[in-house]
Amino acid sequence: MRAAFEDAAATLLTTIERVEPHQWELPALGVWTVRELAAHTLRGFTTVERYLAAEPTVDRLIVDAADYYRVALADPKVHAGVAERGRSAGAQLTDPVGETEATAQRVLALVASTADDEVVETSVGQMMFVEYLATRASELALHTLDIQRATGQPLALQPATSAMVVGLMAELAEPIGLLSALTGRGTLPLDYNVLA
Repeated sequence: MRAAFEDAAATLLTTIERVEPHQWELPALGVWTVRELAAHTLRGFTTVERYLAAEPTVDRLIVDAADYYRVALADPKVHAGVAERGRSAGAQLTDPVGETEATAQRVLALVASTADDEVVETSVGQMMFVEYLATRASELALHTLDIQRATGQPLALQPATSAMVVGLMAELAEPIGLLSALTGRGTLPLDYNVLA
């Protein structure tokens, strides 16, 4: 998971560096522009800092990364809240490349100094740091692909990142339908989305 996170951070930074100046206000994902999507993606870093320093507020134990997503996605307002926070963060992101570089360096150093089993206080409950890191690697990876897609870059992730994220997303999927689709014995619906 650590390798997946580190590789995801490096790929995001390379992707951000390749965004042309005129592309920052292009449509990207949902209601977001490329700038707003980049600002939201930086939360994949900054929540690590915030949650490691947070006092317990939610009396719930989150078992692993898949459980984190299941609990978070059970809130019917989660997507609207995420969209609004992304737009607000985008309005404050004036130097996407510089801020991504500085934030990544700071958080990677924090990650390196944090034990796998340290408890993190997230918005949905307490969980082991290494499991929370898996959710952050996933967020960085998926949104890096979104930025690449929106700006016409080749879609690419490092093997450690893609393997970890595919495994985590597969845990959230309905297994029989997914296995059938992956082996040519069925198809998934066009709008299939384990994060919906």
